[in-house]
Amino acid sequence: MEKAAARGVRPLALTDHDSTEGLAEARAAAARLGLRLIPGLELSTDLGKADVHLLAFGINVEGRPLQEFLKWQRDGRLGRTKLIVDILRENGMSVELERVLQIAGDATVGRPHVARALVEGGFVASVQEAFDLWLGNGKAADVNREKLEPADAIKVVHENGGVVFVAHAIFIGDDYPDALAQLAAWGVDGIETYYKHYDAETISKHEALSTQLGLARSGGSDYHGLGNPDDREIGDIPFPDDRVEAFVTYLEGAGVNTGRAPS
Repeated sequence: MEKAAARGVRPLALTDHDSTEGLAEARAAAARLGLRLIPGLELSTDLGKADVHLLAFGINVEGRPLQEFLKWQRDGRLGRTKLIVDILRENGMSVELERVLQIAGDATVGRPHVARALVEGGFVASVQEAFDLWLGNGKAADVNREKLEPADAIKVVHENGGVVFVAHAIFIGDDYPDALAQLAAWGVDGIETYYKHYDAETISKHEALSTQLGLARSGGSDYHGLGNPDDREIGDIPFPDDRVEAFVTYLEGAGVNTGRAPS
């Protein structure tokens, strides 16, 4: 929150994977700094063989059904992490699960935390190398998790007072426009149109798709704070101010929780 404020960002969302645990602390900091914090989270789903990430905005964080669902998701991530660590140890990399959990801290444990443990142990030179050699899709330590269908995730978010946007759709694959059409049919509300690395051509394509499918538009930095080579600082994204205002206006019109207005 302090980095966001220092960089001139005012409305923003915190969208951790499968967890809302960071929102209480973030909300307190946002209030102190005069930021508008939109409550959110990110869910990983599977559409066929494609990995589809969905962003939830304006959710009812305190809702028991949501928290029970997220616990199920986190338990699956923990089981997956244990299997990943076992595979790495079988391949001569003495990574300890306890250390991975320490690195994750209050966050939901996942592959990026295993990657940092590999860097710390001197087994790889960078987080990116850890994914390239071991943790990325199809690599030796890529462990399948229990699959979550996009339609089910969309339903959960809507039932808990939020709206759903498709994150970084180009990562779905070359046929992502077809995937977006299917997701729209299942009730997804918008597309992350202004993503950190999108060039003007990609943004124009996403704008056209959002118009064609009747979907709202959002923007995001995908900031993880892990020092990855492709990290962009908070706010360092092609998300013009008028588009930011349109996004917040959309959320207000949808009747979801848009956070504290700046003082």
